[in-house]
Amino acid sequence: MTIADDMTVSEWGQAMKQMGQERRAANRDNSAELLRQRGVPFEEKNDGAHLIVRYAGKVADFWPGTGKYSVRGSGVYKRGVFRLLQDLGVPNPKGTS
Repeated sequence: MTIADDMTVSEWGQAMKQMGQERRAANRDNSAELLRQRGVPFEEKNDGAHLIVRYAGKVADFWPGTGKYSVRGSGVYKRGVFRLLQDLGVPNPKGTS
């Protein structure tokens, strides 16, 4: 969806809402696919809105729509699927740094 110059404030708000929903849906799909590609096991909850990610003895709660996650026991919330992979100790694929 695009935002046009002739939109009303209400139409603009609806467009922004829809764009956010589309972005979060894409984030859910892309993050889950990245975890699969890296061989990181996870359990989907709430139709993929919440993932329980397990790797190397660590467990993290991950909300891929927003990128928010917390490694259980840390009490700290962070954001980003790549940062999650790093915090869990998942090695980068060959040929990347």
